[in-house]
Amino acid sequence: MDNQLIEQFHRDGFVVIRDFFKGQTALDEVRTEITEIGRLIAGEEFRFDAFDRNLITQEKQSLLYDRLHYLPSLSRLSGNQALYDAMVALGMKHPVLMGCCNMRYDVPRDAKHLFDWHQDSIYLLGSLNAVTIWIPFGPVDERHGSIEVVPGSHARGIYPFKKISDKPIMENIPFLQRDLAIDCEVQETPVAVKGCLGDIVVFNQMILHRSTPNSSPRPRWTAQIRLSDLGCSWFTANKCPTGDRKNIFYYSYPGFQHPMRKV
Repeated sequence: MDNQLIEQFHRDGFVVIRDFFKGQTALDEVRTEITEIGRLIAGEEFRFDAFDRNLITQEKQSLLYDRLHYLPSLSRLSGNQALYDAMVALGMKHPVLMGCCNMRYDVPRDAKHLFDWHQDSIYLLGSLNAVTIWIPFGPVDERHGSIEVVPGSHARGIYPFKKISDKPIMENIPFLQRDLAIDCEVQETPVAVKGCLGDIVVFNQMILHRSTPNSSPRPRWTAQIRLSDLGCSWFTANKCPTGDRKNIFYYSYPGFQHPMRKV
């Protein structure tokens, strides 16, 4: 991997690697499988690159979205060796999958499922250098929607946050984005990520980021592959906490002041 990309990743907390899947069929397999499942759920008129609310009702949209987590092709994509090699080049010693690889299906003009400013680490836990690999299946930009990130925010550790749901705080209960929120104003200048099919975006899970609306006529499909590093001494010393089994109220990242007072 180009040294400039490696330096950018460590400085900014994210990097876009262009044409990463050039010559591979991994994304084609996912697209084909989604099309097959979409036609089973919504009918033969279903198209991967088109959206019709008369065809994709809210009920069918939810049913399709829930099935995306279980795609065999997504499992194969999650085990893509080129992805692991790239993460080693970016500094991971022993990358391992986290239990939260998934697809997003962002339909046009749907603000309900957008995520405001957040850090993945407070929901997912993981190693100090855990990453999300964000994979677009089409253009991501101002019109089609994308993500905005705050460069360098990963180096500031965990931002103040608060609990916004009634879920009880117990060690083995996971917290989701509907349970926790950043408890400060984001005043830094964000950067909008732009990319297209074949690119990947890699970001540290401590970076501040948010999703932006899709104002195009087509759906926005993205995959998220998440990895922790067994070579991270903090992670292994704390028995490898993950957000599907533990929660942030029971683990203190280095330099992080516990927010129990905000419960």
